[in-house]
Amino acid sequence: MRHVARLLIDQRRVTVRLSALEMLEAFHLNVTVPRTAVIAARAVPDGMAELRGMALGTGMGTGTGLPGVMMVGTIRDGYGLTFAVCRGSGPAVVLDLAGHTYDRIVVTVADPGAIVRRLP
Repeated sequence: MRHVARLLIDQRRVTVRLSALEMLEAFHLNVTVPRTAVIAARAVPDGMAELRGMALGTGMGTGTGLPGVMMVGTIRDGYGLTFAVCRGSGPAVVLDLAGHTYDRIVVTVADPGAIVRRLP
């Protein structure tokens, strides 16, 4: 079984494809957004740092979180709604969205630069 989310990009949409375990952790199925909703994409060295100060399972969002270890799910904070699949302090891609339920997506990936080069 695969335990790592993948970002799938085609001409019309961007999909965060979750493993079966991640679906359980996030209390969510795959997340798909129109490619036109992505207004910015950036690579960051530590995806968890993007989520600092945010909490899951406290009325602020739904999912599974262990500080410094993982945050998987929907997070609400003063900046809006974030869907995150972050494990450890590894590199991640951050997608800023407009006109969608989520305001951003944060996912740890092996090569965030490759994803950023494929998006606006």
